[in-house]
Amino acid sequence: MNVTKNRILAGVITLAMAIGPMWLQAQTSTATVADYRYPGSSDGAAAGHDYALPLGGKLYLGFDGGVALEQSVTLNDSVGDSDRVTFDSGARLDLQLGYNFVTNWAAEFELGLIISPVKYSYTLGTDYMGVDLVQMPLMVNVIYSRPLGRHFSVYAGGGVVGVFSYYEDEYGDTTPSASAFAYQGLAGVKFALNKKWDLGVGYKFLGTTEYDVGSGVAYDGATPTEYKSSGNAVHSILLTLTCKF
Repeated sequence: MNVTKNRILAGVITLAMAIGPMWLQAQTSTATVADYRYPGSSDGAAAGHDYALPLGGKLYLGFDGGVALEQSVTLNDSVGDSDRVTFDSGARLDLQLGYNFVTNWAAEFELGLIISPVKYSYTLGTDYMGVDLVQMPLMVNVIYSRPLGRHFSVYAGGGVVGVFSYYEDEYGDTTPSASAFAYQGLAGVKFALNKKWDLGVGYKFLGTTEYDVGSGVAYDGATPTEYKSSGNAVHSILLTLTCKF
């Protein structure tokens, strides 16, 4: 519908296209996989697995992209009116820079972009134009990982900081950008393609507190008013790709 949505969809497609070369590389690296062992045990190997679990003291760069399912929100104005805003499925794209400070635990800084098309809102004018909710999460996450066999690992974690949000219509007009406190829970499974690359599937829940949306007119079409949104809640199913350094 707009330039922002096209960019996030292009990012998801790029992430998906990157999987093919990584998989081919993994098929030619079985000798490396078999030879890699964790330090710290008597024989240099961790029981039952090779490199499914990141080593402590390792930087990594993560990418994820997929479907974002935004729950409905309520817009309340200063004269007492309210409007229920519903959404169609959208897209989410994230970039993480993390550090495994011990074997099982990592901390990461995450930047994201979520585009959620508005299905219906009287206040936002969806009867005569398309409107998107644009959200830009800025999060600090803590992640716990655990191996499952030689190549698989599972992880879970959470994060806090904030989200910048605004509504954008198909003509490029936007509401003022607003910030809100945000919290996040995440979990997933990864498959180690080789010592450097992990491929996985993840789930994220992102929630925010309420925030100001901007000024407008009330339902009578004349009275000036200020709008406030209830907190957002987004469920995302994501394809993940991790590069370990």
